[in-house]
Amino acid sequence: MGLVNLEMQLAGFIAPLTIGFVIGAFDGSFNGAVWLLVSFGVVCFIAFMTLNSGKENFMTEHPQTLPAVK
Repeated sequence: MGLVNLEMQLAGFIAPLTIGFVIGAFDGSFNGAVWLLVSFGVVCFIAFMTLNSGKENFMTEHPQTLPAVK
């Protein structure tokens, strides 16, 4: 849990700096920062869609458990 908290705190420190550098590189325009955030969102969405829920494994290991929703 401490490692996850450390990574979140580190991301909270690095993200504003990175956005500031991108805005500076684009001569004060926020277009680069917006596209950076959009690209990170797409990467996160793709990573989320590739996750395996493991519901199939749970139901085969615990057949007596009834799901609340089918």
